[in-house]
Amino acid sequence: MPSRFLLRNFEVGQTYHLVHRAPSGQTLFKDQADYQSFLLTLSYYLRFPDGAPLSWVPRLSPKSLAKKQGESIHKGLVPCHLHAFLLLPDHYHLLLTENKGLTKAGISELMRRLSVGWAMTYRGKYGGKGTIYKGKYKMVKVDTNKSSSLIKYLHSHPDTNSAFLKDPLHTSFMDYENNPRSWLKTLPLSESEENITHLTID
Repeated sequence: MPSRFLLRNFEVGQTYHLVHRAPSGQTLFKDQADYQSFLLTLSYYLRFPDGAPLSWVPRLSPKSLAKKQGESIHKGLVPCHLHAFLLLPDHYHLLLTENKGLTKAGISELMRRLSVGWAMTYRGKYGGKGTIYKGKYKMVKVDTNKSSSLIKYLHSHPDTNSAFLKDPLHTSFMDYENNPRSWLKTLPLSESEENITHLTID
């Protein structure tokens, strides 16, 4: 029986915590430029879910790029929303909601394009062969009343320090302190703390 963290039964309107890791002893991000490049990839596919692959963009004319991006707007409804993230050297966390009204699974497609896109970028920069990931990404459904506590957990992760967590290239912490970036949809944060042990993924 497959692990509950590997099930891919995304439901519209539901929020999920996803984690993708590098193999033991390896990293997904080696320097600040990597974090910046990964966020560019993530934000691009959030804004243009059906757009041309990001690797194509430098080769497209402005007119062709605008046409492809214009076709990907979904009449104002994007396939999924990102609410929070945490990027660590050997893995990353995303908090995403599968949107209503679309027949195509938004999170599944986002993760497919993000995983492939980042692997190509990483291998193009550092070389090497084989996968850069430790198997498939893991996920768990997050109840509405648990979202706030999970976001605060990501923004105070025990494996980091305050300077790392407040860097907008590493986390969404500052999106909740100031105006959020256009591709991130913040959620209300409550004062109460919920038990989220079952939502943290090893």
